[in-house]
Amino acid sequence: MEIKNLEGPSKFLYVIGDSPRNRILDFLLGENNYDYTLLEIAKKSKVGYATIKRMWKTIIDSRLVKPTRRIGKAVFYKYNMESRNGRALRTFYLDVIFEGIDNENKTSSKFSKEHSNHV
Repeated sequence: MEIKNLEGPSKFLYVIGDSPRNRILDFLLGENNYDYTLLEIAKKSKVGYATIKRMWKTIIDSRLVKPTRRIGKAVFYKYNMESRNGRALRTFYLDVIFEGIDNENKTSSKFSKEHSNHV
């Protein structure tokens, strides 16, 4: 199964591996300015709700995610940039994403030069 983001396969998941926990983190790292319910996180990260419920305590305990607000019974969560682990993983995430962009730019630049030489 191929993991896609808006521009194709997720570079982050390609590097660290595709697992439910990594999909959740990939989604939350990419959307760290917003908060979501567990059901929204499940849908958007393509991880089963029951799977998220089983692992959620571990994710909260790692301080990578924090609750932000409650509306009725729904609790909203977002990526925790205030924790040391959260900042470190975010830095790694951005490094992976930017390296992927740099590699794509180099490849397209090389292709453009080769293509213009043959025209």
